[in-house]
Amino acid sequence: MLKIKNTQALFLRLIQVFNPRLIYAAGVVFFLLLAGLSFFPSTTARLDYYFYDLKHTAASSFRAPDNSLVVVGIDMKSLAGSSKRWPWPREDVAATLQLLGKLKPKGIVVDILFQSNDTEAGDAALASAIKELGNIVLISILEEKQSAQGLSLTRYTSLERFGKSALAEGFVWGVINDDGRLRSFRIQDERLNAKSAAFQAIKHFSPSTAGLQNLPEIAPVVFARKNGGIPVISVQDVIDNKAELKDFCRDKILILGVNAQVAHDYHSTSLGIISGSEILAASIDTILSDRIGKFYFLSWPARAGSVALGFLISWSTLMANFALIPALLCFAAISGFLLLVTELLLLHFPVAPLVVGWAVTSFALVTARYFDNLFSLQAMRYESATASLVQEQLLPAKELRFSEYKVFGVSMSASALGGDYFDYFVVRERYLLVIIGDATGHGVPAALAMAIGKATVLMGLEKDLSPAELIEAMNKILFKALSRKLMMTAALIWIDTETHEFEYRNCGHPYPYRFTVDGSIDQISASGLFLGTKATYSPAQPFKGVIQPGEKILCYSDGLIESMPVKNDEDAYVAFNNYLQSRPRLSAKEACSDILKNHPFFKLKQPQPDDFTVLMIERV
Repeated sequence: MLKIKNTQALFLRLIQVFNPRLIYAAGVVFFLLLAGLSFFPSTTARLDYYFYDLKHTAASSFRAPDNSLVVVGIDMKSLAGSSKRWPWPREDVAATLQLLGKLKPKGIVVDILFQSNDTEAGDAALASAIKELGNIVLISILEEKQSAQGLSLTRYTSLERFGKSALAEGFVWGVINDDGRLRSFRIQDERLNAKSAAFQAIKHFSPSTAGLQNLPEIAPVVFARKNGGIPVISVQDVIDNKAELKDFCRDKILILGVNAQVAHDYHSTSLGIISGSEILAASIDTILSDRIGKFYFLSWPARAGSVALGFLISWSTLMANFALIPALLCFAAISGFLLLVTELLLLHFPVAPLVVGWAVTSFALVTARYFDNLFSLQAMRYESATASLVQEQLLPAKELRFSEYKVFGVSMSASALGGDYFDYFVVRERYLLVIIGDATGHGVPAALAMAIGKATVLMGLEKDLSPAELIEAMNKILFKALSRKLMMTAALIWIDTETHEFEYRNCGHPYPYRFTVDGSIDQISASGLFLGTKATYSPAQPFKGVIQPGEKILCYSDGLIESMPVKNDEDAYVAFNNYLQSRPRLSAKEACSDILKNHPFFKLKQPQPDDFTVLMIERV
């Protein structure tokens, strides 16, 4: 529910900032893109195949093939051992079959097409060997062509005399995808009422044919490479009559094929370049091991579901305010889990629409949130600038001159809104009230405390409160308004401009400095608690004194002390005292500007860590 509300709020904010027609048009384009992913498989075909190859290659290492299969290859070693060029004379092929028959296999699938005549003696020898062995399955090839008249299907078989001698004949047909890779094989073809060589091999050589029921016409080839995969031996080793082959090949299904590179019977697959005889063996193993799977890459409901899932993952993570990296990790985990499950179930749903749907949705949401944040930031900056301007107006901008006194203060905030406060007033045309305060932290909360302090002082003046009563009022209001979440230090100086007597009340604020006529400086100390920490406030005894002609009192916030660049063994208060000693003796207004402008911290070229405020009282 929260994510729905966030989405609605985001949409409403965007149509307030941009032209609503632009937002609606962008939404239409977005959903058209998702629809295109659902109904046009070609948009993600290569990516779908890439993910399939990736997971299939990884899974093949954990799949063990049926142990009844052996590939017997006429390889480069076999061709080199023969004095004759390929294709061999039929007598040599017949002799090879007879040697294989002596190994007592369950059957032999010959992945060689004997389409043309050889010598009469050679053809007769081969036909005789096939008939004598009685367990030979030959192959045929199906070719599908598209012409102006429509789709035609042609079957190329071995010579009739060989077909009649064989136990059975089945076609081989690897399905080549648009990227040139073979990933599927045809098991049977209802148009010709024909069965594949893989089907025939299992039908005649497997003890159980239950797995042949309800087979689809096409299925993915599932390669099993655990423990080396289906073993491949060389025909030359058979010709050399190696003793270990007799036990190794007994009761096995042998697939005889040409895997010499010069024969060019190789195909690009998910696992790389593989010979045709090994692909045929893998096809037989796919059925034997009951690994019949199905591709759903072209199914629009599957693609639409994949797109919808990608949209849902992106929307649910990003609108739940996930950061980009956690959102990526979440998507990667879900995608990896889906790849694993689909490979285990052999139900190959399209993953590319999921990825692209997620990416498109994420891009749209991130872009929308970027513009939303951008305009929100601009609005915040405008509001902050306005608030800063308002806050500046809460502080006195001009020097106060009354009787023999000058009072001036200036503040530099660490952020747009500061927590330092100072003010000065003439009371009853005789007294001066000078106050400085510092709320903890800076920014909006500190500025709020500062505004509360200002309002309380103005209220106190209206009610003609004494300095002690004014401090109690400030404490009470700050305590109630801020619930002890913030506190404020303050210093209040009350001056009788006729007698020049003053009293200084401290509420946890740094002690002010007193500049005498002879050039020396010392601090005025008085104890007191922070404001806003307790419901009731008990003011401590104030410091009382007399301001002599030419004397000055400097009040300041703790930011000027805490930011002093000192070494570990140095005291920041001592360093600040030495800094004040080094400054020229100027009038109140000029002195305040000089103390801030030349503060040692600014030589570090670093961001200001806290608000800086100085205020000076001068008796002329």
